[in-house]
Amino acid sequence: MRSNFILTFAWFYGYSNIRRAPIYILAYLSLPLSLLFFIYVISKGELLAYGIVGGLLSVIVSNSISLIGDFAFLRLQLRLQDLLVSTEIGPMDYILGLTLGNFIYTLPGIVIYILLGIIFHVFSTIQLLIILGISAVLLISTTSLSITLASLIRHTRHSWGLSTFLSLIFTILPPLYYPYSILPKDVLYLLLLSPSTPASMIVQGILNLQNTDQISIVAFILESIVLISLPRYAMRWRE
Repeated sequence: MRSNFILTFAWFYGYSNIRRAPIYILAYLSLPLSLLFFIYVISKGELLAYGIVGGLLSVIVSNSISLIGDFAFLRLQLRLQDLLVSTEIGPMDYILGLTLGNFIYTLPGIVIYILLGIIFHVFSTIQLLIILGISAVLLISTTSLSITLASLIRHTRHSWGLSTFLSLIFTILPPLYYPYSILPKDVLYLLLLSPSTPASMIVQGILNLQNTDQISIVAFILESIVLISLPRYAMRWRE
């Protein structure tokens, strides 16, 4: 494992993007913060906790899904992957660099939602630590899914549409901003295919907003294992 490359690439992909174009932070925060505002107004504050934890998970998932476009652009247009395979850099170094860079890029949004949760007394310190642990697994698994899908794309133009579509499927439809218990069982089980659904169900249980559903824990563990293992099979690392 080349730690110097991983840290340098994370700096390039994560921090440099924030420094060169901080407006993108406002861009990815605009939708979840707008939804938080409408949820607060419509529910008169009763669903505020859902809006905050939903926004936290949404920021993580949507930024991970947007990696599809960046990964495809780096591979197909800049030919960065072709350059790296001729060096001692391995595929795991590249994946870890992308994942860490994505985390750095997402970090300002995570900090804002943590501050909102503290200000509005949504979670305790222990609950926050557990939620951050779940969020870390969710970030790694959805980033792995994006790398896998981007590895299969043959034209960059397809990546932008796919990432936009999946971001909607993974952040708006699943019960991130509302109680999962209001969904019919059939619909809930279908939405469990999105990793953000079991993650949100677990978080809602941790915060005592809903009862903890054991199915969500099993689904989250199994999906995380499968998604994290996918890139090593889908990613073609050769000259």
